[in-house]
Amino acid sequence: MDFRSALAACAAAGEVAEVDDEVGRADVPKRVWDEERRRNRALVFRRVRDADAAIVGNLYGSAKRVCRSLSARNYAALFARLDRAIASPAALVRRTGAHGAFEITRSPDLARVLPAMRYSRDDVTPYLTSGILLARDPSSGAHHVCFVRMSVAGGNKLLVNPATARIRRIVEETVGRGQALDVAILVGAPSEVTLMACVGVGDGVDKFAVAQALGGDALAFTDDPLPLPLDTEYAMTGRIVPSYEREGPVGDQKGLYSLRERNPACLVDAIRVRRDPWFHSVSGGVSREHIELVTLGPRAVLERLRRETPELLRYELPFYAGGRLAVLVVADGFRPAALAERLWSISSVRGFVAVNRDVGARSASEVLWAIVERARDADRFAFSKAGMPGVKPGKFLVDATEADPDDWNHRRIQVYRPPS
Repeated sequence: MDFRSALAACAAAGEVAEVDDEVGRADVPKRVWDEERRRNRALVFRRVRDADAAIVGNLYGSAKRVCRSLSARNYAALFARLDRAIASPAALVRRTGAHGAFEITRSPDLARVLPAMRYSRDDVTPYLTSGILLARDPSSGAHHVCFVRMSVAGGNKLLVNPATARIRRIVEETVGRGQALDVAILVGAPSEVTLMACVGVGDGVDKFAVAQALGGDALAFTDDPLPLPLDTEYAMTGRIVPSYEREGPVGDQKGLYSLRERNPACLVDAIRVRRDPWFHSVSGGVSREHIELVTLGPRAVLERLRRETPELLRYELPFYAGGRLAVLVVADGFRPAALAERLWSISSVRGFVAVNRDVGARSASEVLWAIVERARDADRFAFSKAGMPGVKPGKFLVDATEADPDDWNHRRIQVYRPPS
């Protein structure tokens, strides 16, 4: 489903609000922040005085809108479909002569063409936080896409932060050896491509082929050497080069600022913009949309684990922890340590807390109560060790469960209500 169709589907369900008054780009982050804390709808800004596009914020800021944009009933159905697509990827549908739908600018001044903005007070530059980076994996030739934060650094230059494991390896194997890496950057991509930018599929798997299996013939690509999804609102082509600069500070998912002393530059050779474009703005830092997108990858892994482990009843990645904590609701008597090795591999989640079904997994106070009252021994706390391949040390798993929560000494009290 292309970006405009996803927006229309959410609007038809009453999940989009139009902002009628004129605003500047700088006003958008606060307006989105306010909406998140009220009705949490997507916002459409049509009258932006310093932008040549309508701006859409918070489109993917809820599970309902993510699923609606992918024609899925819920996350369980979506990730089951994703796993089928990973198992049976499809050949790309390519269409020639599609370039007339775009206006192309060579060597663009990105600060003028892109309505990028500062999302946190101390962001050093405007940031492109909705950019999906496309590159070929040099070891397999497979297409890889992922979200990468990008500092708009002047002229046609972006500073990129290749943070996740696969794109970091791709950059190290090319740019790190003095070579340029051909890339594309997509803003407002079809929802199947957006999903693939958020989830892991394993080395050697072509993410575009999985997206094609998800989208069917409605999803198509250009016939360029590096194929671009048609109907993408903004598509930039260029090169990441072995030229490094300080990048940041910028607000990130942890609720902290991030500063990198040495990140590579991307030089944009051309940008293709749809006529009357819609610019997808993902509020950086701890926003509903940022957290919902970042947690799609962990949710896909946890959903597989839930299907394979009957004792894992459900899971939550609560917004109050920025998607960095997973709360696992398990059956009585189940020891969650049995899952530890698989949990450590979930890259963006810092910690896990297992609780009984009598604990409200979405409530910070409930989860803290369970830790205080039920994680009583040192062996209830497990940590990932240094030297584990692909695992950051210091991840934690807290077993805050009771084997028999119906025992009187472990049963939670309830407010007395007189008989009716």
